[in-house]
Amino acid sequence: MPRRVVFFLFFVSLTGCASTLPPVSAELLKSDGDAGARAESLRETVQAILDGGWNPGRFSAVRRRAEALGLGPQARAEWIDWFSFERNLVIELAGPDPGIVYLVAHYDKTDLNPLKFVSLLLNGLLDEAIAWSYFSDGAVDNATGVAVALEVAGALRNAGLRKTYRILLTGSEESGLRGARAHAARLTAADWERISFVINIDSVGVDFSPTAVLVNASDPRLVDEALGAAGRVRVPLEAGAMPPGADGDHTAFAKPGLFRDLLRGLSTNLVGGLLPQRSWFTGRHSAPVLVFAADPLVDAGDYLSGLLLLPIGQIHGPRDAARHVDPARLLDLFRVIEDLLRKTDGTPPGAATAAGLP
Repeated sequence: MPRRVVFFLFFVSLTGCASTLPPVSAELLKSDGDAGARAESLRETVQAILDGGWNPGRFSAVRRRAEALGLGPQARAEWIDWFSFERNLVIELAGPDPGIVYLVAHYDKTDLNPLKFVSLLLNGLLDEAIAWSYFSDGAVDNATGVAVALEVAGALRNAGLRKTYRILLTGSEESGLRGARAHAARLTAADWERISFVINIDSVGVDFSPTAVLVNASDPRLVDEALGAAGRVRVPLEAGAMPPGADGDHTAFAKPGLFRDLLRGLSTNLVGGLLPQRSWFTGRHSAPVLVFAADPLVDAGDYLSGLLLLPIGQIHGPRDAARHVDPARLLDLFRVIEDLLRKTDGTPPGAATAAGLP
């Protein structure tokens, strides 16, 4: 067999075959209640997303997992904008009260390399064409967040809660937060008035860092609610901070508006931020946000990666691997968020209440 063919097959094997997550511990599987089954379901979701391969395949995997969790009838695909071939998946669990709570997580993955840099200048237009160059599993960033969001949605589906729970699973987050920004731009003034708060789940449940609520990116009263929920369900939750220069889908809800969106596009996509885009047409509204992530998530390699355009960081490269996902820590965060949502379910949108929410 010619050397070129051997090299090609080896390269395809690296980019096309997903890694396998560590199994759920035997102790957890044998524990009382549904803990073992929940942990296994979380693991299955992350693995399914990894097996999806490139981003369109990951979207299909997320949709299939939603259906497997009984969420198919409530799910719909949403176009992002004219720069993206990816789509958002929106799952709406309608309640009788007017308030809306968002759970947001992105399913797309990326590598930081020269090809990705070129695509960023075009707001991600070339992402699917360069997907072959990605060595990242996208397990940590952010199949983990999607798994937790879907598991919470499945638990709330028949819980008889009063609010509407909108699960927004975004594409093109790695190309300037385009999925969340486009979704926020489509919301009417009446929609914004209904939003109680937004939870963003990004890169959680890993073995190298504890899961944290990011204090410098979250509403202080929601931080207190999250830490209180962790205390009630008796699982660890750190108070952490968003790394310098980092951003997430929550900013599409916390600080929208034309001027802020233009600056966000310029900071992420450089000259691409000057290209006309759907998210410019966002009203000046805002909603309280709560952000969960591993802390610390990045290291010196991530900052060096940004300078060299080489995928050598903790995320956005081959170090983002399935072996770092801890199903038990995913289960812990599921418990925290489920408890928080059940406790705050009666909180009116935009009203100060005894629950301490905005």
